[in-house]
Amino acid sequence: MSGLTSLSPSIFYWSDPVQSGAVFGSVLVFMVSLCYNSLITVVSYTFLTILLMILLIKLYTYVMVTLKKADLASDPLNTISNLSLSIPTQTISDMSPCIAGNINSFTNDLRHLFFIESLVDSIKFGLSLWCLTYIGSWFNALTLIILSWVGAFTIPKLYNDNQKQVDQMVAKMNSQVEKMKEKIMSTIPGLKKVEKED
Repeated sequence: MSGLTSLSPSIFYWSDPVQSGAVFGSVLVFMVSLCYNSLITVVSYTFLTILLMILLIKLYTYVMVTLKKADLASDPLNTISNLSLSIPTQTISDMSPCIAGNINSFTNDLRHLFFIESLVDSIKFGLSLWCLTYIGSWFNALTLIILSWVGAFTIPKLYNDNQKQVDQMVAKMNSQVEKMKEKIMSTIPGLKKVEKED
């Protein structure tokens, strides 16, 4: 697991373009395929393609070894086939309390919002859901996932390359948003009192 977490930021920053491109392209093709075909079809074709590629590599290696053009140790699949795919039970035991804590916190927050324990929070939640209905009418969930995936691979790199300009723009936007909030808060008399109580 530690290898995966140390690897993931470098993938999103494109420090190794071949590895980033392979991960980005393969997942993007998979998700776009889901737009046009069922999940079962996409999964079966994906696994069939992987199986055929491995078969072709094995056949190529066998022919090269038979013709004495290469030795048996030159099989490119040896390193992959020797990887351990088992998840240690200790890792699952360590993650269980964290997962349970997050689920419990999520259900408590939902109860807090749905049973209107705080009027302001429930109104914000309701307005957020109302905005999500418009987003849902414009995009389906798979489109949003694809856009998020593309954003995960482009935004960190763009920010890394243009950090100074982006930080200046964000600072300007934040100051304008704060001014707008102050104007709105000053014009609505009851809202200021409710915010102070929270």
